[in-house]
Amino acid sequence: MNWLRRIRTALILLGIALTVATLVGVRSLTAGHRSVPDGPSSGNSPATPGNGKSKGGGLIVLGTVDSDPPPIAYGLPPVLQSGTVAEVFVKDGQEVKAGDRLYRFDTTLPSRDLDRALTAVELARTKIAEADEALKQHGKKIELLKQGVELARTKADLAARQYNLIKNNLLLLYRAEKYPEATWEDRLKDEPKLFEAQSQWNLATRDVELKKAEQTALEAAEESVRVLVRQAEAGVKQAEAEVAKARSAVELCTILAQTAGTIEQLTISPGSTLGVSTRTPALWLIPGGPRVVRGEVEADFAHRVTPELIGKEVTVYDHTDPKITYRGRVRRIGGTFLPKRSAGDNLLAANETRVLEVVVEVTDPAPPDRPPLRVGQRVRVGLGP
Repeated sequence: MNWLRRIRTALILLGIALTVATLVGVRSLTAGHRSVPDGPSSGNSPATPGNGKSKGGGLIVLGTVDSDPPPIAYGLPPVLQSGTVAEVFVKDGQEVKAGDRLYRFDTTLPSRDLDRALTAVELARTKIAEADEALKQHGKKIELLKQGVELARTKADLAARQYNLIKNNLLLLYRAEKYPEATWEDRLKDEPKLFEAQSQWNLATRDVELKKAEQTALEAAEESVRVLVRQAEAGVKQAEAEVAKARSAVELCTILAQTAGTIEQLTISPGSTLGVSTRTPALWLIPGGPRVVRGEVEADFAHRVTPELIGKEVTVYDHTDPKITYRGRVRRIGGTFLPKRSAGDNLLAANETRVLEVVVEVTDPAPPDRPPLRVGQRVRVGLGP
């Protein structure tokens, strides 16, 4: 029985020890989450899940430091479904200017397309030269035919004069021979020279009509030749457009900085392959310039965010140390509840919670006596009462 008493005593002492250890552990865990009179609440109290009040009653919201414009993720150019990196021109932390080269993809296939397009342009230009020459030759044919019409008309005029000359001479002869005038017409019909002259006149007149008909037809056909010229010119333009497209594809394989900033999270090297399913950006470009805080006001506290806040000076608190503060000014208050831009440490992580965004422009994001605010850093913003 003595050993049972000893065991019971040991269990009681062990239970007391565990109870004391638990209380000490709870006190240690809660000691760092007390309200700060001059700073924001931790956001972990039951009443303030991420958005809440400080001890003095001011509205405190969570937010994320961002650049203006926001960071830019670089990957594949729109002209490639997949590509192999040929050269990388930057490294992590490097400052770049707008237009600087970042990296380049292998251009073997796009260059072939460009060569093919250039060949098509040369072929199209050959066709337009042929069409122009055909139009020129067509114009010469029209000019020659006009001359032929004039020559035929001259021949017809000469034939008519010859006919009238022979006829008048015969009539003078009939008058001199005192043939009855009533027989003159019948006699003229039997004159071989007059018949021959009349035949030549008729043939010349018919030749004029035929030449004019050929001229009219050839002039009408000129429009068809001009259509061929316009089609050839359109072919050249289309081929040149393909050249521009192919050249643009080659140029787009060299990725350029869209704005000045700093390179972060470079994940590629020569030989790296990127595809449309690649989720990780090749690199991030963090634009230089002003820094803003995008405060996240949840629906429970949206009624306290009024237009009067715009232009008001507010305080930005470090998320882990509320004693570190920065000054800012409210630039804009969103008009729509949208998903959060950020979640935790991931700048672009999706979040189902919808918030009203308050944009605060930080007056000095890198004061000499405090750590600088960094893009993606979580902070709290005191928006006042």
